[in-house]
Amino acid sequence: MQKTTLAYLAGIVDGEGYVGIKRSKAYRCQGRQTPGYHARIQVRMVDEPAVAMLHKAFGGSLYREKPHCNNGRPLHCWCVSDAQAESTCRMLWPFLRVKRSQAKLIFRLRRTQANGKRHRTKAVGFHIMTHWTGCPVKIPNLRFSDAYVARLDALWSDMRKLNGLARFQ
Repeated sequence: MQKTTLAYLAGIVDGEGYVGIKRSKAYRCQGRQTPGYHARIQVRMVDEPAVAMLHKAFGGSLYREKPHCNNGRPLHCWCVSDAQAESTCRMLWPFLRVKRSQAKLIFRLRRTQANGKRHRTKAVGFHIMTHWTGCPVKIPNLRFSDAYVARLDALWSDMRKLNGLARFQ
């Protein structure tokens, strides 16, 4: 992709975009209870061509939202998450000015998550499986360690402060 196009798209993200970490509710699965943390880049504009350029360049989701006020116009929205958000940040990195600190936190989040399986160490119960020989096997239900979740939560909190959302926790 041409540098001028990347610089233009970085300007859109800098001016109209949200670069952050989304924390989803803790889910319950086989006795585990773990919140999810997702890198996210989103742009919402009434101007469709700019949002369509982002979608063409980086993939992700493209959708429309209803107007937020009675006389408003519909918003055209583009969003990428997780690995796509990291990849987008890497491509835009040389040109980002306003959202550069947020992009750094996305890199830190993704680096931390790359080793996530090693941190699934906290046993919170067991379930019984049948071995192929027919014998029952007791398997622990593992959850992320408290220290790992605390690191992810600290990154999420730092991102909220950068985005001016810390007072809404």
